[in-house]
Amino acid sequence: MANEHNNKRPTAASMLNIAAFCTALFAVGGLSIAMEKPTYSEQEKRDLAKMPELTLKGYWDRSLASGIDAFYSDTFPFRDALISLGSTLEEMRGLRLDDAKIHETAPSTSEPEVPTEPGSGIETENSSSSKAEETAVGEQNGSVFIYKGMAMSMFGGSQSMGKWYADVINSYAAALPDVQVYDIVVPTSIEFYLPEKYQDISAPEKPNIDYIYSQMSDAVKTVDAYGEIAQHTDEYIYFRTDHHWTVTGAYYAYVAFCKEAGFTPTPYDSFEWNRKEPFYGTLYSQTQDSTLRENPDYVDYPTISTPHQAYMYKRGEPFTPYASTIMADYASGVNMYSVFLHGDQPLTEIQTENKNGRKAVVVKESFGNAFSPFLVAHYETVYIVDQRYFELNLLDFIKQNGVTDLIFINNVFAANTAVQIQWIQGLMTQQWAPPVQEETEESEEETESSQEPEDGEEDADRDKDSSEDEEDEDRRKKDQNDEDEE
Repeated sequence: MANEHNNKRPTAASMLNIAAFCTALFAVGGLSIAMEKPTYSEQEKRDLAKMPELTLKGYWDRSLASGIDAFYSDTFPFRDALISLGSTLEEMRGLRLDDAKIHETAPSTSEPEVPTEPGSGIETENSSSSKAEETAVGEQNGSVFIYKGMAMSMFGGSQSMGKWYADVINSYAAALPDVQVYDIVVPTSIEFYLPEKYQDISAPEKPNIDYIYSQMSDAVKTVDAYGEIAQHTDEYIYFRTDHHWTVTGAYYAYVAFCKEAGFTPTPYDSFEWNRKEPFYGTLYSQTQDSTLRENPDYVDYPTISTPHQAYMYKRGEPFTPYASTIMADYASGVNMYSVFLHGDQPLTEIQTENKNGRKAVVVKESFGNAFSPFLVAHYETVYIVDQRYFELNLLDFIKQNGVTDLIFINNVFAANTAVQIQWIQGLMTQQWAPPVQEETEESEEETESSQEPEDGEEDADRDKDSSEDEEDEDRRKKDQNDEDEE
């Protein structure tokens, strides 16, 4: 009976399973070779691993094997779809009580979003500077709370940070007595949409904003963006999948600013509105949460009708204006929020036909991108400075350009983050220093060739040497004849 059992042949079903497994194995293997390898993950907002260079050193120290493993893991066929499926299955293992969930996330260290216009020849810089490596710290800090399809970053500011931020703003008012300084601290979504029973997981933002304003000198006009936004929480003022506000939220901060600055705000309904969708933002990229995936955002943006001309100044070229636009109509995918001002640029200059003698500098991080375009209706010139990338001395810039209004706008996370405050403070003392150009082989060759004589010069030198030799020979012969005569 035992021999009969051991000699039992495989059934048709088991053969079919083996064939299906082998087919899938070879199919995936073939696809991994044939399919184009992605270099960037839009869902995770990071560069994917590259195939490592084949070296003996890498083989012996095992970095080659780990590099190949990382490359294959990052470029596996249909990777993004499988990640989404995996996150969904992971959520199904437990219960989502009351539609609430907390995601522990590390602060993002990616480059600010700067979309590339098709055919423009302007590409996003991939190499991160020391500033860029810390860009998003303070804007996406800490954990993410998700409630009913909306993601919110948990706040944890402090009075010491708020005092430091206020002191820095005050120092600008003291250094620029002829310039009116404004400050706008922007609340984030968790302040208005965190359910009452979860209030203890995040610090309240309003007391922190009020404290910052209480530390401002009388020379600084503080803008109550909080109060204006709080009246419109039933509207679409914050994204569900991203840490930014929408253009509607930015508009209400603009209304609050106009009250302080003495302007009449342009009516919301008077703008021609445009829309991009679907938009999956930074908080979805960090969490891959299925409820966020089911509730994508959209990005509305206005057409600015005030006659104007915009110029963009790139990193490393602070004195070279490039003709630009206020809105980047080509922005798409994860970069949709960069429709405002083409993302985070060191400096954007907008010249208008207004003749009221007022010129503004806006100092901001990315929250200011959606706010700044509304100011075009009220100033002769609007200069928009990104506090992370502006390369000139800001005090000198303000004086040289006859600026009348200096406007700081920062979300409450940025106003409580050391690196952001340091960047704002550093703008007062930094000086432009052109980057050091490394010598190329071509320039070295040119230097060497410049040191060599040209053909005509070489011939002249040769003739001169030959003539001198002949004179020396005649002198020797004459001396010899004199000696013979003696």
